[in-house]
Amino acid sequence: MNAPNLWVIDSYETEVERMVREYNQSGERGDICALDGKALLGMLKREDGTAEYALSVYDVQVGKTIAQVEVGSKENEITKAPEAIKLAKIGGKVVTGDAMHTQKRLAQTILDEDGDYVFTVKENQLNLYKNIQSLFAPEYPKPGFGKIQTDFLQAQKVNKGHGRLERRTLTTSEMLNAYTAWPGLAQVYRLEREFQWWRKGVCYKTSCEVEFGITSLSRKKATPLKLLEIRRAHWGIETGSHYRRDVTLREDATRFTIGSGARVLANLNNLVLALIRQAGFTNAAQARRFFSAHLPAAFSLLLTPFS
Repeated sequence: MNAPNLWVIDSYETEVERMVREYNQSGERGDICALDGKALLGMLKREDGTAEYALSVYDVQVGKTIAQVEVGSKENEITKAPEAIKLAKIGGKVVTGDAMHTQKRLAQTILDEDGDYVFTVKENQLNLYKNIQSLFAPEYPKPGFGKIQTDFLQAQKVNKGHGRLERRTLTTSEMLNAYTAWPGLAQVYRLEREFQWWRKGVCYKTSCEVEFGITSLSRKKATPLKLLEIRRAHWGIETGSHYRRDVTLREDATRFTIGSGARVLANLNNLVLALIRQAGFTNAAQARRFFSAHLPAAFSLLLTPFS
């Protein structure tokens, strides 16, 4: 009896993805799209004990997942990312990604789709990482020698709240553009985040972290302050999508034993989050409680196109 059910769910999976993608791509769109993977913990584990993964392109400004593809294992995000980008219709948009997605093929795909990228750089791109690190390293000139002339531009922003002060300083340069074969490279950056925790007027804990990155956005398109905003916006996919699916919609707590059920549910949850944002809710838990008590309003929302 399981075989027919397995076939039915698998046959609907691609169609559900297509319909949700097309619906979420309609209506208003923002300028920044975050690329990130998520484990589908509700699915049966793979034979090697690891979870299945899906890769999403999330419009952080309007709160909609505009494309999602199944990737199997996390390592496959690298090969599947260009496919997700092509499905997402990112022309004129900026795509952000973490270090795993800092790949030349993906950068070229984004450029081919008339988009721009902002990627973090770590040791998985070792030569590029070392070059950026060396460029922004403190300079200690020898006596009798002047400092090397640089083109650095810098912006700083401070955020306070909940007993924590965060100071973010971003410095950009165009000096590596002619020395790297990275597709479309227009700027590299160094982002330093300093954190202070305060209690009763006393700072009791401090920490600092440094990030390096690259972008195809020219200085004319993106000042250091603009890049600060773009990098901060990237985390919207965690708070606006992954967290809400896991905690509010309890996606990972659901267990599926048949076919692609978890992937279908993930796509339906993407639709739900987009719909409640369309309805004017910024709190997903509040929206869930409201529509649970007002089913006619929920069905009406399904019939309302995105504006």
